[in-house]
Amino acid sequence: MVRKQDSAPERIQANQKIRRRFPKRTFSSKSRVSVSKSKPSAKAVRHWAASLLWLMILSSAGLVTGGVWLSLQLFANPDALSSVNYLLPNWAKIPLVNSNQPQTLAQIRADLSKLGQIPGELLTLDNTETLQPTSVLLPVLSSQQIVELRVYELTSSGNGQKPHGEIYYQLVSQVPVEGPEEWFAIAPLLNGEISDSGSNRPLPLTQLRRFEGNTPGGWFYLWGQSVQRSSTITYGQVVHYNPSRSHLSLMLPWTSPTGQLQWQQVTNGGSPELVINQTIDLEPQLRVYQVKPAQFFLDPIQLELISLAEPALNNPAYQQAILIARTGLWSPAWKWLQFIKQQRQRNHQPWSMAAQAQLDLIRLHAQLTKSQAEKTWASPSQEVLADLIDGRWEEGLQVFQSSPENTEEIATLLKADAGRLWNRVEVALRMNPNRPEVKAWGALIVGAKEGRRSAIAWLKQQPKTTSANITYIQNLLKRLEGDFSAKVASAHPSRIIGSVQPITKVNLTEWLQPEPKTTLKLADQQWYQIQIAAYHDGKRWWQAPFSNLMPTAQASLWQQLGLNTDSQIQIIVWLPNGQQEIKLATVKAVQLRGGVLQLLASSCCLGASLSEKTAEPIDANLGLQHRLLALTQAALEWVQSEPLTLADLTQQQQPVELTGILPALAQELQLSPSPNSPIPSFEQLHEKLGQLPVQLIELTGDSLPEIILTISPETIITLNKPVGVSKLNKANSRTRTIIFSNTGKLLYSEFSTASQQTVTAIADLKDGEPPALLVEGTKTYILQRWLAKRDRFE
Repeated sequence: MVRKQDSAPERIQANQKIRRRFPKRTFSSKSRVSVSKSKPSAKAVRHWAASLLWLMILSSAGLVTGGVWLSLQLFANPDALSSVNYLLPNWAKIPLVNSNQPQTLAQIRADLSKLGQIPGELLTLDNTETLQPTSVLLPVLSSQQIVELRVYELTSSGNGQKPHGEIYYQLVSQVPVEGPEEWFAIAPLLNGEISDSGSNRPLPLTQLRRFEGNTPGGWFYLWGQSVQRSSTITYGQVVHYNPSRSHLSLMLPWTSPTGQLQWQQVTNGGSPELVINQTIDLEPQLRVYQVKPAQFFLDPIQLELISLAEPALNNPAYQQAILIARTGLWSPAWKWLQFIKQQRQRNHQPWSMAAQAQLDLIRLHAQLTKSQAEKTWASPSQEVLADLIDGRWEEGLQVFQSSPENTEEIATLLKADAGRLWNRVEVALRMNPNRPEVKAWGALIVGAKEGRRSAIAWLKQQPKTTSANITYIQNLLKRLEGDFSAKVASAHPSRIIGSVQPITKVNLTEWLQPEPKTTLKLADQQWYQIQIAAYHDGKRWWQAPFSNLMPTAQASLWQQLGLNTDSQIQIIVWLPNGQQEIKLATVKAVQLRGGVLQLLASSCCLGASLSEKTAEPIDANLGLQHRLLALTQAALEWVQSEPLTLADLTQQQQPVELTGILPALAQELQLSPSPNSPIPSFEQLHEKLGQLPVQLIELTGDSLPEIILTISPETIITLNKPVGVSKLNKANSRTRTIIFSNTGKLLYSEFSTASQQTVTAIADLKDGEPPALLVEGTKTYILQRWLAKRDRFE
């Protein structure tokens, strides 16, 4: 059927009907599709624009996210997307950095040979020992020095098949390397000298080594040696590999005259530290680095040096101790810091991780200087040098005086001193000007260089120098000139422990002064009467009552007590708020009556007098007040271990069994509701007592540490709440100590066996015996040691 063609008039008529029905629309007479010729509304335009904008934002975000991911993948591993190459046409394939694809060692060696390079020995990067490593580290050498490090992963062969027989390696990371510059490598040899400080040329690296021993994974070091100033210096770079990002980093250049660097546990941070030994002769110098987080995506760690440039605490005593350490007096600084830490812990003051790191660094140096000083030396000059580096001034003087040959050799040492001994003398006198043994060494150094007249002039300029000091040191100076006729009084450090009583009236006729003609100024002074509990006469310790001393021996007491070398004594005060304060006093006279040995000492009176400060007890309701303690600087060393809890004892390398300790401890603490009540179960005791702090210190001489618990009054109240004890009273108002053997046997308890005394501290008396308990008794302080025959502390 043939469709009838519309005529023009009919089409016009039809269009007119449609327009009348749809007045806002226009239809073309030549098209079957309607087209709008009117403008859209503003609301519709805004809707369309918003939709389009959201579509663009979402598309852009997806592109950005994908681009960032792709960039990171390519940055970490340029060949990370090579696996999709087979899906792409030739014109769109991703260009590869390692365009050679996986290779055998023979192929790698051939490619390097074309560049004039050779591969070194492969080192595995896997943390676990496996029959087949998954990644290896390859040094690349040119002209017999390492110029590049490469990381390869064991992978499939180039055609995608697993290797059979031959092993294939895929390059995933590489870094060019060069040795440290010459000036850096020889710096430890220069001793602060500026001349001939070395050039900027990099020194060659010849070996790649793995750290041995207690080492975290992924650490290696590059190594090289050079002869400088007739000495061999070892240097290199520390290298770290981060397997999660397949990234190899040069972390740190290093140098060491001894060639020693290792990972070891220095602090209690959990991870070992990197220790680089830069010791020259007997002068210890250790650089210790901690692993710290870093803002670097490919390897987010860094090595941070433990430095003494800035004290970690804003505390004057702490800052002085750090200054002493920077001068090289490591052992005195360590002892001082130990005491400061103990004070702050008792006063509930913060002790930061940075302060602990500095203390541990100083302890590490002090252990070296102590071992050197205790070593037997064939050369007297080396023996004296070891003594002075460790701050053992008196022991050094004994070596100096022991023979004319010793004096002559040591004089040569002093004359050649470039400042390391002199700097120690200056700082030691700045910290404590009342130390004649240090002044003696200062005068000997000046005398060896400039003569006796200059030495005496220097000595008279030093504060707190007495005529006795000058006479004593003049006789030492004569030995430098070959005059050995004068007898020098034997000198040993003053080592005294006693209790203190502030006094306001002094009767000088009852006291023996070292220089009777000296007039003492009684006004504007704080006076103390010190009852000696124990002293060391240079050979052994003596405890009160002093039956070894006769009344006729008073003239020699000053020398026997070591007061002729150091007459200064520390007064340790417990203030009403519970904090401690140390005042320095000077011993002026001595008294011996009926076996009781007492000292008369004084200090400048600053502000309120000591008697006024201690007039009020710590707790007025209980009438409590600690006894004042007197110590000379060389008397003892405080001993403390790192704090643990009872629960921690089962996790030690040599675990301690708690099944015997916890029931005995509960019985001492009276944790049962009544004497006849059963002791709580082991699980209950472990839950209740497991967090009590303990120290592990060897006290009995059996080489096994004892378990020491120091329990505060507040803890005693908390533990006894179930049995009705809720506030302080005279029975539970003081800190108490309990000591168990390593096998769980009760050795000492201030709840039962020693209820009338308090352990103030544990002290090393430096006589080769186990540490002693410094105990505050009912009248004075006493020292107690373990007696195996009596099976108790006495």
